[in-house]
Amino acid sequence: MRLLFVRIVRVYLLSFVVLCLWASMMTAHAANLTGTASAYLSSHENDPIGWYPWRDETLVRAREEGKPVFLMIGYAACHWCHVMARTTLADARVISALNTNFTSILVDREERPDLDSHFMKVMSVMTGRTGYPATFLLTPDMMPLYSTGTIGADAEFGSPGLVDLLHALSADWATNSGEIRRNAVAFQDDFHEMTRWEPAGSPAHFEDPRPVAARVWGNSYDAAYGGFGGEPKFTHTNVLLFLLHHGVQQGDQALLEKVFTTLDYMAAGGIRDHLGGVFHRYAVDRYWQIPHFEVMLDQNALLARLYLEAFQVSGATKYAVVARGILDDLISRFRLPNGTFAAALDADSQGGEGTYYTWTSGEIESVLGPERAKPFIATYVDPRHGLVNERSVLRIQENPFSFLDHQNNFTESLSLLRDQRVERTPPKRDDQVLTSWNALAVSAFAKAAQIFDDERYLQMARKTLMALSATTPDDLFHSRLGRAVNRKVFLSDYAFLIQANIDLYETTFDVHYLACARVLMKALITRFQVNHGQPFQLTPTNDSTSIPPQVVLDEQEIPSGNATALMALLRLTLFSADQTFGGQAQEITQSLHVYLKRNAPHVSGLLDALSYRPDEAREIVIVGDMGDSGTRKLLNEVYERPLFNVALAVISPGSPRNNEDWLLLSGRPLLDAAPTAYVCKNRLCDLPVDTVVDFAKQLDQLVNLNVGDKEP
Repeated sequence: MRLLFVRIVRVYLLSFVVLCLWASMMTAHAANLTGTASAYLSSHENDPIGWYPWRDETLVRAREEGKPVFLMIGYAACHWCHVMARTTLADARVISALNTNFTSILVDREERPDLDSHFMKVMSVMTGRTGYPATFLLTPDMMPLYSTGTIGADAEFGSPGLVDLLHALSADWATNSGEIRRNAVAFQDDFHEMTRWEPAGSPAHFEDPRPVAARVWGNSYDAAYGGFGGEPKFTHTNVLLFLLHHGVQQGDQALLEKVFTTLDYMAAGGIRDHLGGVFHRYAVDRYWQIPHFEVMLDQNALLARLYLEAFQVSGATKYAVVARGILDDLISRFRLPNGTFAAALDADSQGGEGTYYTWTSGEIESVLGPERAKPFIATYVDPRHGLVNERSVLRIQENPFSFLDHQNNFTESLSLLRDQRVERTPPKRDDQVLTSWNALAVSAFAKAAQIFDDERYLQMARKTLMALSATTPDDLFHSRLGRAVNRKVFLSDYAFLIQANIDLYETTFDVHYLACARVLMKALITRFQVNHGQPFQLTPTNDSTSIPPQVVLDEQEIPSGNATALMALLRLTLFSADQTFGGQAQEITQSLHVYLKRNAPHVSGLLDALSYRPDEAREIVIVGDMGDSGTRKLLNEVYERPLFNVALAVISPGSPRNNEDWLLLSGRPLLDAAPTAYVCKNRLCDLPVDTVVDFAKQLDQLVNLNVGDKEP
């Protein structure tokens, strides 16, 4: 009996020691990810997998230990990242294999766009597709061996499981690491050759690539449901902005109708949150019915601008309503106490994807009552198609072009459902503050302040920019989460901030914003350009990294940093007496000629920037006090028109005749002591005018009038 007792005590003590060791290991793992400016990494700090962030010390450790690397790239709002974390990465066999035989590295695509860009290209070459989570097996010096997306622990659908892959690689690595390394080096050399950007000389004649891009996108247009391609269907916001601008500039009514039809189907579909206002990331079907429920700040900021500009072109109130809905929802659900905006809302809620946003007919009846619910359900609910876990996504069932009429008819019902939804557990919010995405929001709110003359939106733009502490280059950060700050900045942080400062100048006419834009642009050129007149690197030129420097020109849903930087250079050239910016812009454009010709459909932002070249752009100067109603009337004539390639200035009547810093802001005379407008091209101006009627005639000449009659 005594012997049995001793054995029991020994087993208990052994178990206790094991548990202590396990707890110690868990604490050590948590410490690896603690204190990062990434909500995604922070969410994994208690994982039993020994994750490390991508840092210099991690890379040194990987090389010293000589183990293969398991790399996973995701982001906080990623639904399939959550699924894989709950399943594959919670499997004891996977945990054991990773902790024993691999160095495991976790990367947030939002915190490290350089790593994301590089490895997405690797994934595309290896698998022909991209997506998140992105999973990679690498050598200890970070050369790719294998790539896949979401993967189960065990084999399924003819594809290997992660357990088998990890065991196979670790066994092969133990006996054949030399051959594996040689194959990895060969792949990496070919990959670098394939993806390296090289300038291709400057042709004598610049061929306009915009008609080619418009034709390609027009050919892929879905005439039945709007948008482009089949399923899944993305908003392609940057493409729609380019097509809208190109359609106006070319007077192409057919192209504009494609844009408007797409906007109508999107606004009527399940991809838009009809109770909130924002758009989900994409639709999983061709019909815009079922969204992938993530909500991203950058995409919605750009969508707000798209609908605002569609309102300017068409005069259709419905587009203004959609834009306001997006911006007001961002204020309601994304605004942080410090004046910035959070990065995203999760796809998952209440234990499932999209539960927060979906309804049953019974739930709607319980809120609205049977009599009021019947017509609402007939309009917004399809009980048979496009269900998510037997629940319906609210969307307009018929006549998407009249979505605003339906919205107005059911204002009270929508309000009651919105109030009830507040009682639900909302999707988790990624409170990571991304400078580049917040700058996009600043531009969107500035545009709304112009069009709606709305002081609230103007204050949002001002306060957000102030909260980013972006008055000098040394103040910049890429991401921030609570007190943790990531100061590893990227090209898009600078470029989008410069654009936001110019947009705020053209809203407030406070020259401080132009001055900030110039300081940031000079820093951008110094820090991100290797050779004069060439496109910019994604990372600073003095940045030490284990991946090759990248010049990123291609786009996804938002313009690239290079596209935005080029547009900002050209816009500053229109304002400034400094020819440095103009020379850079011209040389960069020439160096991209061959690339644009070959890749026009994939670089909408770069194509949009071309319209700001001096031979196309216009300068508009209004001389008058901002407090004068006459000045405001002239200014409103500019804001209500689709003038997408204009530099706009308002200067005081007593401004000096020669402004050495900003040539466009040099003083000009008034006519009859009244606010006066000048419309110019390459500094050569039409006759000044001082009446709204005469100014409107001049502005109408800048806008192609073949875009169709505006709706009331």
